[in-house]
Amino acid sequence: MGRLLTRVHGFYWGDGIADDVPALTYYLVLSLAPFALGLAALEALLLEDVLSALQVAEQLNRFLPEAVHGEIRSLVLGTRDNSTLLLLLALAAMLWTTSGGIGVIERCLSRILACPRHNIVIGRIRNLGLGGLVAAAVILASLSTSVVSDVTYQLRPGQAIPGPAILVFNTLGSVMVFAAIYRYAPLVRIRWRSALVGGFPAGLALQTVPAIVGLYVGATAGFAAVRLFLLLAVVLLGLYIMALFVLLGAGIAARAERRARMYPSSPTVLRKAARGARDDAGDNGAGERLHRDVQPARPGLQGRSPG
Repeated sequence: MGRLLTRVHGFYWGDGIADDVPALTYYLVLSLAPFALGLAALEALLLEDVLSALQVAEQLNRFLPEAVHGEIRSLVLGTRDNSTLLLLLALAAMLWTTSGGIGVIERCLSRILACPRHNIVIGRIRNLGLGGLVAAAVILASLSTSVVSDVTYQLRPGQAIPGPAILVFNTLGSVMVFAAIYRYAPLVRIRWRSALVGGFPAGLALQTVPAIVGLYVGATAGFAAVRLFLLLAVVLLGLYIMALFVLLGAGIAARAERRARMYPSSPTVLRKAARGARDDAGDNGAGERLHRDVQPARPGLQGRSPG
């Protein structure tokens, strides 16, 4: 038990994950409104029907209390009426704030991997691209839900596609998104296997944390006097839990990558290592033979006749 506690302490506090959780929570809180505005802008620029826009709103509402669901729907649907300049500004604000959170993840990965970090310009550009990946994943998740509903209606299999199947599909998509962030955020690219190992807890949390937040809101809905405080508390609680699992996934991915580099178990890696060892041994043997062939005669034996 003591050994397990020591390992947990070394992982969470020793690797500095505990210090990064508040920073990532701060960026998640900071990016709530810009992310909603940016997704609404993407919806206005890319999506054509109102149903797809409502699906985007539902994806956002999964992370927010029920009391603000109507405002989010109005925000997403009303953004289509704004000018192109305002849409682009909303999109830029979303990418900028989201890139700050991805920068925290990159810092955590780089520290655990003991690798250098990006310079400020390249790092920010890469984080902006990864922020766009997150937004695109949310859009695709909403579109996939709409497509699944359309296919169910067209095929009429007798019953709708079960909710757990859609949940599993969304979870796998979330795992892939976080795995891509863990792989491409640091300067040193990690293996897909390590990234997927770390992406699993983060993707699972992305699907379960909203349910936990909803249960909390439902349990405290009757206390009208402190409703505003509870709404703020539940948003902060949900974002803190989300930041915790995202950074735990980053730590797991980094440690898995570090372990894979120290103890390569892939047959391909082992074959290359064995081939390299044989080549080194062959080079050393040839060098020793050449050294013996060109070794000069000892001075005491020079000029002495045989026998």
